[in-house]
Amino acid sequence: MKAALKYPVFYLAPAEHMVYVFWREENVTTRRLLAEADSWVGQEVVDASGRCYTIRRCREIGPAGLYGHIGPSDRRTVRYETDFEETVRDCLLPELQAWIAREYPRSEWFREACWRNAADFRQAVCRCRSFEELARMFRCRPEGEPSIRRDLVRFLIVALVVGVVIWLLARYT
Repeated sequence: MKAALKYPVFYLAPAEHMVYVFWREENVTTRRLLAEADSWVGQEVVDASGRCYTIRRCREIGPAGLYGHIGPSDRRTVRYETDFEETVRDCLLPELQAWIAREYPRSEWFREACWRNAADFRQAVCRCRSFEELARMFRCRPEGEPSIRRDLVRFLIVALVVGVVIWLLARYT
């Protein structure tokens, strides 16, 4: 079944004790990761409307970008399509918060995310009042993520404005 997910979306990976957050549809990965993850069969996906879907399978639908056509075949970038099981259940925010508070502190990334201890993390998770607020704990909105292009444009605009101001001051003094 195809599903129209409401973003942000939480991908729950119990084997890794991990939660992945996506703010928009990102259906690009590598062949190796798709094979290693066994197409994410059985993982649950919770969208911002509180609907919980179970992944039936993810399948490759074609190469993505230049790196999808060249390089070692297992590392090529591919686009994939996700099919979900027909049964969909409701997942309330407290249920998702409980799962995250229980599982994520056991992941290998917990310490690298700079949490001091599990109790502080649980309190922060339980304070969230919406799915979006909970999602921001794991990943900022795409507009807030670092972007070389956006930073370069900002730098060039500031440099241009400063240059024009200096030129005007030099001309009229």
